[in-house]
Amino acid sequence: MYPQIEILGITIYTFGLALSISFILFFFMLHKLSEKFGINANFFLGNIFWFFLSMFFFSRFFYIIAEWRDFQFLWSQGILKFLFMSDYNFSLMGGVLGFAVVLVLQLKRFKISTRKYIDAIVLAFFFASIIGFIGAFFGGQIYGRPTDSFMGIAATNDMSNTPYTSPMFPLALLYSFVSFFLFFCLYLVRKFTKIEGLVGYIGILLFSIILFSAEFYSGGTDIFQAYVFFDLNQIGSIVLFAIGVRGLYKIYKEV
Repeated sequence: MYPQIEILGITIYTFGLALSISFILFFFMLHKLSEKFGINANFFLGNIFWFFLSMFFFSRFFYIIAEWRDFQFLWSQGILKFLFMSDYNFSLMGGVLGFAVVLVLQLKRFKISTRKYIDAIVLAFFFASIIGFIGAFFGGQIYGRPTDSFMGIAATNDMSNTPYTSPMFPLALLYSFVSFFLFFCLYLVRKFTKIEGLVGYIGILLFSIILFSAEFYSGGTDIFQAYVFFDLNQIGSIVLFAIGVRGLYKIYKEV
């Protein structure tokens, strides 16, 4: 893994770069899909600052809570030091929650059904996640357990964030491939169905199942595992699973 690279004397953090690109790609794809699906693109672009602020805060806050054993001492140094650190570690579920908070508030404000936008949101998430997870792989933010499998990849860079020197299961690359596969397949399905929300809720359901299962291969641990056996991503995936099932059930009842 390569947390940072030097180009012409300039230090570039691979995960930070990938995260920035992913954020741009997410809203770019939302804009394109909004045009294709006949929904208001300004609903997202007009609130991009609030989406960014909420996603940043919740993703950072949830990461710190999950890694409380390492970061609890920062609280005594003030809220700014607590939230703004020199690394690029963020919580996936925190980012999802941050986006959802602003989304729900805006939907309620304009009295719009979630189903109208969920297809575009989920597809854009998968599209942007392809780059995000690749960045998490090179940056060492997501890594798997040591493995003897042919798929194992060793971190040979001295600056790697991973705690293992032996080959590890490439968990982040698996997530990137899953994101690509789900985007490609669900986008095709959306072209042949006019049922709003179907593709979105199917995507949430499938991603939650894959995330819950694959996290058992994660090489990292967080504070939640010490109390409930599951890590934060798995807890979040259970919530996403329930959202997906509920959404699909409501569509089934109306068809």
